Amino acid sequence: MKKLFILIGFALLMQSCTFINSDFKIIELAQKKQEKYNVSNNKYVTIINYGKSILSNRLYLVDMEKNEIILRTTVSHAWNSGLVYPTKFSNDKGSDKSSIGAFKTMDSYPGKYGYAMRIIGLDGELNNNVMDRSIVFHSNKKMKSFWSNGCFSTSEEMNKKIIDKIKGGTLVYVFR
Repeated sequence: MKKLFILIGFALLMQSCTFINSDFKIIELAQKKQEKYNVSNNKYVTIINYGKSILSNRLYLVDMEKNEIILRTTVSHAWNSGLVYPTKFSNDKGSDKSSIGAFKTMDSYPGKYGYAMRIIGLDGELNNNVMDRSIVFHSNKKMKSFWSNGCFSTSEEMNKKIIDKIKGGTLVYVFR
């Protein structure tokens, strides 16, 4: 029985270490990308890891002053990018695929899906059409599925929290 408790304790410790290591990597990535893109508002960086499934917490909001992840949640990707994991990306209007790379947040506004926020792409041909494609952050409350047409949708509660913190010139970095 004692060996079982030691084994369980060790497994929990390893899981905790993996979690901490994962957080460190997200924070380190946020620091590197913020240095590279040098946007006007450096308080937060949003990291989206499309290497994780649509059911996973894969959006991370990093407080750059505290060097800590202050929010993590699920976020949609486009249906045409893949079912569970997005593997196909596009910058083309009408593709209904997700875009990757670096983005800068703009203003918030009342949109088709409620409270929303515009973004602009910072990586040339990789994502410079997001404004023309109407790719935005918005709530998933009125959506009929988990998937978007390329927008970053989260639960209504998370959507408001995220937008209120990152609107106005923060960096969003999306990778696979």
